[in-house]
Amino acid sequence: MESKNGNIQARNEESSGGTYANAQDEDQQFKKDATPKQTKKLIRKGNLTIESKHIEKSKLRLDQALKSLDGYYDNEQFSKSDYEQRYSLKLRVPAKNFDRVLQIIDGGGDQIISKDIQTDDVSAEYVDIETRLKSKRAYLQRYEDFLSKAKSMDELLQIQEKIRALIEEIESAEARLSFLDDQVGYSTLNIKLYKPIPHQRFSEEPGFLDKAQNSLETGWSGIVVLFLGLLSIWPLLLILIPAGIYGYKKLK
Repeated sequence: MESKNGNIQARNEESSGGTYANAQDEDQQFKKDATPKQTKKLIRKGNLTIESKHIEKSKLRLDQALKSLDGYYDNEQFSKSDYEQRYSLKLRVPAKNFDRVLQIIDGGGDQIISKDIQTDDVSAEYVDIETRLKSKRAYLQRYEDFLSKAKSMDELLQIQEKIRALIEEIESAEARLSFLDDQVGYSTLNIKLYKPIPHQRFSEEPGFLDKAQNSLETGWSGIVVLFLGLLSIWPLLLILIPAGIYGYKKLK
């Protein structure tokens, strides 16, 4: 009877003492119990290039649409050149309102130059991360419980290292899930909204008025050149003019 009780006590001590080995053996069982319910996770995004005749009105219409649909501008830039005015916009709207904002843009009267809408299904990735995260949290809890039951310093260090690695993996998985939740919850729409600036075109053959103006400008330029030329030889003129007058009077 004593032998039987001694065997039972020995098995109990072995069960409570072999903490690190037991934890490793139970990993597969945790995985089976950690599978969450699968739901569709869709990320919708798009790119639009829009030409507008009244760019400020078009921008105001987008502002009003975003406000009514609980969206916001993640990025907004404006630029102006000799050829165009341009808004570069990054819109974020709740996924349920993504189609609605596209309908508002289509019905706005502006010309859509290009349109690219994409839908990415990240359901498998999301479920995989969620499953691994749940199991890692369970492992972490058990390894923390085993710290006080470690039989040696070597086993204690192994458990602490396992806990450190699990914490890093959990934080990384949580960050990835948070990013996916944001992308799934809010769709992204990149818009290039621009207005071309027309340029005045001149005919190759100038008209009569243009020719007359050019002739007047050319004649005046000639007079200016002649006057400046005479000023440059004023010492010579001081000699030639009196000599010419004397010669004329002599001949007369």
